[in-house]
Amino acid sequence: MWVFILLFGLAVGSFLNVCIYRIPLPDVSIHSPRRSFCPECNEPINIHDNIPVLSYLLLRGRCRSCKAKISVIYPLVELATGALFLLMFYHFGVTLEFLLALAFIAVLLPISVIDVRYYIIPNVLIVTGLILGLVIVCAIAYQRADVWYLLTRLIGAVAGWMVLWLIAVIGSAILRKKAMGGGDLKLMALNGLFLGTWPELVMVIAFSALSGALIGSALIISGRKSRQSPIPYGPFLAGAAVLVLLWGDTLWSTYLRFVGWN
Repeated sequence: MWVFILLFGLAVGSFLNVCIYRIPLPDVSIHSPRRSFCPECNEPINIHDNIPVLSYLLLRGRCRSCKAKISVIYPLVELATGALFLLMFYHFGVTLEFLLALAFIAVLLPISVIDVRYYIIPNVLIVTGLILGLVIVCAIAYQRADVWYLLTRLIGAVAGWMVLWLIAVIGSAILRKKAMGGGDLKLMALNGLFLGTWPELVMVIAFSALSGALIGSALIISGRKSRQSPIPYGPFLAGAAVLVLLWGDTLWSTYLRFVGWN
């Protein structure tokens, strides 16, 4: 089962690479052309050259046709997807919650990479995530015979958007410039649907803000970014969401004990 989950994760990661490359481009789609192609020479990639991670290693990171360098992002996305799928399997087992976690990962990964590359969060990924999440959440609520579970997730989606919108408005007023993009607000709504209750949303905002401030400061100090340079917030929201998805209950309980409320 572990091997199957790993191989499935690597295969999904390969598909996510297609999404990451094609979705931001106006002249291609996910399903057309059907075969993957080299972005440099546009030559279709053979099936045996499209095996996740392994083909990259065998080809030594270069296209077989034109010898152009293949970005290391491709195998990294595949490995990250496989590793995260295994982690979700270890945490949730074979359950509907495991399926919900896989759908969440499959949406968050391309959102993060695209946001880093292009400073955008495509609507198609948000909508896909909302549809998948809603279907699986409804299935879990039906399995548990718990309508409140469904309601908390719907409330979480609305609350996630509204809270981040309020933060964006306040931030824009203080900084006198746009503090946050609309894609970040939609991503927070997605987080609310998948995570649900308010402690999880609070932790996502807190962890994403803290990690964003630390990494942003490090980039400015190192000279790789200036104070005026935009820094994509999507990856920090996504990383915090995965952290809360896996260990949110433990982190929240630890916090309550620390402040003496538990």
